Amino acid sequence: MKALGTVAAVIGAVLALLAIPLVVVVVGVRSGDRRFIRAFTRLQRDVLNKGAMQVAGQQGAPYAVVEHVGRRSGTAYETPVTPLRDGDGWVVALPYGEETAWARNVIAAGSAVMRFDGERLDVEGIEMVPIADTALAGQQPGVIKLFGIRWAVRMRDAA
Repeated sequence: MKALGTVAAVIGAVLALLAIPLVVVVVGVRSGDRRFIRAFTRLQRDVLNKGAMQVAGQQGAPYAVVEHVGRRSGTAYETPVTPLRDGDGWVVALPYGEETAWARNVIAAGSAVMRFDGERLDVEGIEMVPIADTALAGQQPGVIKLFGIRWAVRMRDAA
């Protein structure tokens, strides 16, 4: 019996340790603290996105790649995103808010290229919209509420 209690305690401790980073990320994103978001987006760009970019844009992958140009630097970038079909275009949630660099770049440009499911798609009419006005609100309400996501980018298929 004592061994079972020890095993349960170890499992509980491991689960608690695994939950701590998730809680930190959720609280940090929900708070909108610019320092946290800047630090976390750097981590995402430098570490997490590298894994996503291995498959992003390929047939069957859940991630797309948005090709865009820096609005000030003119530098070409590729950003992995998770788009959802919404009417005559696509929507992408902005968990880090309105200041998301790739979103600001494509909105300023007015158009972009998105590679998704093995296809290269031209998108235009790009705008930031309340997430409640998109298909994401019905598809991912739990995630939206958990992270306090208020904004999304809507991109329409080019004619």
